[in-house]
Amino acid sequence: MTYSKDISDIPLKPPVETFVDDPTSLDECSIDELMFDLTHGIKNINKLHVFHAILVLSQTLQDIIKLQEHPALFEQFRATQLAKFGIELSAVRTPEIDQIGLMKYGNSHSSTPPSSPPLKFTKLNEPSSFSLAENDFGQYAEATPESQDEEGEEDAPFVPIEQLVKSTSLDEVETPIDSSCPERFRKEFFSCQKNKRLVQNSHLLKSFNLVKLPPLLITDFLLRIKTYSSSISVSSYIHSALLMFKLSVLLDIVPLTQMNAYRFILASIRCSTKNLEDVYQKQKSFATVGGVSPKDLFKVEVGFLYLCNFKLIIGESLLNQFLTSLFLDLRNFCIEHFEIDKKPKD
Repeated sequence: MTYSKDISDIPLKPPVETFVDDPTSLDECSIDELMFDLTHGIKNINKLHVFHAILVLSQTLQDIIKLQEHPALFEQFRATQLAKFGIELSAVRTPEIDQIGLMKYGNSHSSTPPSSPPLKFTKLNEPSSFSLAENDFGQYAEATPESQDEEGEEDAPFVPIEQLVKSTSLDEVETPIDSSCPERFRKEFFSCQKNKRLVQNSHLLKSFNLVKLPPLLITDFLLRIKTYSSSISVSSYIHSALLMFKLSVLLDIVPLTQMNAYRFILASIRCSTKNLEDVYQKQKSFATVGGVSPKDLFKVEVGFLYLCNFKLIIGESLLNQFLTSLFLDLRNFCIEHFEIDKKPKD
């Protein structure tokens, strides 16, 4: 005897979140689980959720700040990282700046005096993505004046397309510009040791310092940016973390502190989004989210570009190298040497 039952009467199991479900909040992301996934190749830049990227950026900044508070440990970690690029830190002589009104650069961990107003956070009603319209330039319309070419002046010569096609090679290069190249980094490293660059950097750093700490923690600040600037991609957050690691650890030109981290977050994310994703949001709107004026946002953006020497090169291999090597090294080193409410090990 057969018994038939309407399929609608069959009770279904309630939906259960599986291990492949994307996190819906930062609380659902575990730094230990993320490190395990990165170590074993389970996750890479293409498999990260935006909350994972925010966690990586937040943890990177906090670890660097903590590490730079202990110069001996910082130099120890930095030496191991530079050795990967064939640079022996003990053989590198750090030049000193002793000119009119300039700080002495014997140790880059001395912070510049605060010179910027505190961040002012405006309560925004609802998150949204903004697009750049023609009238969004407002007061910056005069920043690009009309051409002042004189009458009768001839146009500059150009190379015909046919000639460009003949002289252009599509062969794969040995070391693409968007891949890791130790020799390329060594040139950049020793270029940063020149006195001229050090003098310039000491002035640029002052624009990132705040008079007082904002009411938000670094993680909460990043979540605010994510909430009201939802178009920012995973790659932009990871690229920002890579740039801050490079400036603070590898090149050692940014003494990262709680007082300047917030403006570095704004500058690095803004530069990364403009480099990767064009402009998805008005400058004024992003400034409001970050608690700064459009003028100050532009100022820290330009300052950040000069600190980076306008080298914002990015590629999938570079981001994956940061995630699976540099970030994990930093995290493991801090886990090994720091414990809650305890001094670092000698």
